[in-house]
Amino acid sequence: MSKRLLGVLLVCGLCGGLTISAQEESAKNSAPSQSAVQNVLVIVDGQAITKDDLYLAMIQSYRQQADETLNRLANEILISKEADRKKVTINEGELKKRKDELGLTTELLPMVKRMIETSLIAEKMIIAEKNIKVEKNEVKKFFDEKKASLGEQEQVHLRQIFVSDENEAKDIIVAIKSNADFSKMASAKSQDAASKEKGGDLGFFARGMLVPEIEKVVFDMKVGDISSAIKTSAGFHVVKVEDRKEAVEAKFDAVMKKRIEKILLNNKIQQELPGWLDNLKKKAGLQ
Repeated sequence: MSKRLLGVLLVCGLCGGLTISAQEESAKNSAPSQSAVQNVLVIVDGQAITKDDLYLAMIQSYRQQADETLNRLANEILISKEADRKKVTINEGELKKRKDELGLTTELLPMVKRMIETSLIAEKMIIAEKNIKVEKNEVKKFFDEKKASLGEQEQVHLRQIFVSDENEAKDIIVAIKSNADFSKMASAKSQDAASKEKGGDLGFFARGMLVPEIEKVVFDMKVGDISSAIKTSAGFHVVKVEDRKEAVEAKFDAVMKKRIEKILLNNKIQQELPGWLDNLKKKAGLQ
């Protein structure tokens, strides 16, 4: 469906360009229409680049993204119309709950809000139509099989000072061991623009999240320890362990059960989604 629709859009865009060119050719001495002038983005050495030119160039350069966007827009229309027919809606409370689950704290952009609303409405309809449920035995089975990954992993809270020269890194270590403040040294000396403004603060990391050269050092350090100059492909890192969180084994309590129910429910919805969308496309006459 998407490739055919994208092809139609591409053909329409090309035809539009040819039509405009033909009109311009037949009316060389007449003033351009207001719509034609508004369509021009920039004029380079007397030649106009139009919105249509930009549109076609971007689709040719980003075919996959264009295809995905086209699919999303088509699906939004199909889902919205199906929801209207079935009188399915969502309220602000449901939207806020999903926003919180996604960790979104700022006001949503219109496009993002529309995507979340579409997702929530689709989920409601799929659950109702397919009578999707999560049974207690499924929850327990999932917990037993995934227990090791459901617990909290050991984590370390790090600060770093990053420099490109080893001797500079060693000088920094000497200064810190002579009671220089690590955060102030990071702000003054670190070449890592992302963390230097925060006194070198990198936050918490679990195993597998750091480059191997740093990981094999920091998980053996105690809170307050300063590393030696750690060499990586990027340069040299002086790292301080600010805090640690020990691993916590998963417990099959009410919070865990609810967490697993959400995972299993989402998995079932995702399994049904492709076929459900295909059915909507067939009903709408899209192939």
